[in-house]
Amino acid sequence: MSPSELPPELTVPDSELDALRTPAHTFDLPVGQDILLVDDNQTNLVAIEAALGPLGRNLVLARSGMDALARLLEQDFALILLDVAMPDMDGFETARLVRSRARNRTTPIIFITGMSWQEDEVIKGYELGAFDFLIKPVRAEVLRAKARLFVDLQDRTRELHHKAEELRQAQADGHERELVEQRRRFEAAAMEHQMQQMALTDRRKDEFLAILAHELRNPLQPLQTALEVIEHEPDKPVAPRIRGIIQRQVHHITRLVDDLLDVARFTAGKLELRREPTAIAPIVSEAVSSTRGLIDTHKHSVEITDDGTRPAVFGDPMRLVQVLVNLLSNAAKYTPPGGKIAMQYATVENHCELRVVDNGRGISAELLPTIFDMFVQERTSPDGAGGLGLGLGLVKRLVELHEGTVRAHSAGKDLGSTFTVAIPLADASRRATRKQPALVAESAGLRAIVVDDAPDLRELLAELLRLRGHRVTTAGSGAEAVRLVCEERPDVALIDIGLPDMDGYAVARAIRAALPDLAPTQLRLIAVTGYGQDRDRDRALAAGFDAHVVKPVNADGILRAIHGVS
Repeated sequence: MSPSELPPELTVPDSELDALRTPAHTFDLPVGQDILLVDDNQTNLVAIEAALGPLGRNLVLARSGMDALARLLEQDFALILLDVAMPDMDGFETARLVRSRARNRTTPIIFITGMSWQEDEVIKGYELGAFDFLIKPVRAEVLRAKARLFVDLQDRTRELHHKAEELRQAQADGHERELVEQRRRFEAAAMEHQMQQMALTDRRKDEFLAILAHELRNPLQPLQTALEVIEHEPDKPVAPRIRGIIQRQVHHITRLVDDLLDVARFTAGKLELRREPTAIAPIVSEAVSSTRGLIDTHKHSVEITDDGTRPAVFGDPMRLVQVLVNLLSNAAKYTPPGGKIAMQYATVENHCELRVVDNGRGISAELLPTIFDMFVQERTSPDGAGGLGLGLGLVKRLVELHEGTVRAHSAGKDLGSTFTVAIPLADASRRATRKQPALVAESAGLRAIVVDDAPDLRELLAELLRLRGHRVTTAGSGAEAVRLVCEERPDVALIDIGLPDMDGYAVARAIRAALPDLAPTQLRLIAVTGYGQDRDRDRALAAGFDAHVVKPVNADGILRAIHGVS
């Protein structure tokens, strides 16, 4: 974890740490070891040097004021002994220049003079920063005693300076140790939280995989049983009840796969909307029609109401239908048989508000805050059906992609639930009524070629077209498909993308290159594939296909693609 990731209370500006490490200005004093003697008389210098010898300090001699100032530029001194009566620059002028230098404002100065104590010059010396005066003739014992006093004082000042530095360094080190310990505790807490989140994610993943296996087995079992019933009496027509079971279970598996793909696309940031001005009324009608089978199975009643404002939004019609289908399916599953479901929509300020209300099992207060999280599946419907816990999570994400909001409300157990979706209204310039899907006109007698390397799918798709009155030829490879199309010149070719020898894109390009005189109205190429991303559709169109349908596709979808109906 980098320092930038730490909370403010665990960070300390570098300036504060520097302040702890740097001694205060009070102790930032120049304290030397040597004594500076300033006198123009050689005899005096010798006498003073002899008197101070017992102190054991190095004595630096200067014979003029200028010489003394030069020495001060080179080093610091514990004490300056300064003669007053010197030519060119007397001791007072020398002292004034010494004190004008910030570094030497506190260096002790003892004047040595032949003047009496009563003279004004002594007062002037103290005003210039003198610490003491010695009147000539100077007794060696007095000079030594006074010098020792100031030298010891400087020693103690230096010792105090070092102690202060040590204290401040100890404070800085202690502060840094505390900061490191706080960071360690914070990182440990963050790591523990991350491990808990990973454990929760791992547990949810295991639960999700278990639920997925259960949900896939649910439709596979009826399909398996229905197939065994058909095989038991192969010559007997398939009963409508068996056909209905197969259709419902195939639809169930398709929905599971679609939800999983949508989650993967959203997680990868590849779930895109194709937005257009869209009237809400057709969206509601289509969503109710799509869930009618599930609603009728549970013997629910559905009431559609609106406020008469005919709201329109700028959205993806297919995704808006998906949102309402998920909410209506959720209401149907978690409402006991014979329940009531209301589909309401109205204009509220600058939003279209859609509500799905049921009188079913309701939502517990504990589950309500996480009801829109992915893989949250804790409710049990009256028939024991569960789900992958993806539907409401996808609803939330799809609504947010439309710049809208979704919220859930329930008064508690067995008191029903209400899901409210709010999506911004389209601008007036964008408002338009969405057209209902065009119906596919049945036209028999087309010449078709079905290309797929999977024999079962190839033959079933061919049989489906033959039942509609079309003449169908099949091919199991890309090279065979190119040959057949060039020889037979069919009206339509349904080509699988994942062929073993050459992929469907290469097949389409080869056909268009070999038959450049045939327009799309004369030869319609349809890509039939399990790859359903937008980029897959765009790649198919660029290769020469006229339509792109994603497996599994029902008969109506195939017929729409053949006749060019979107």
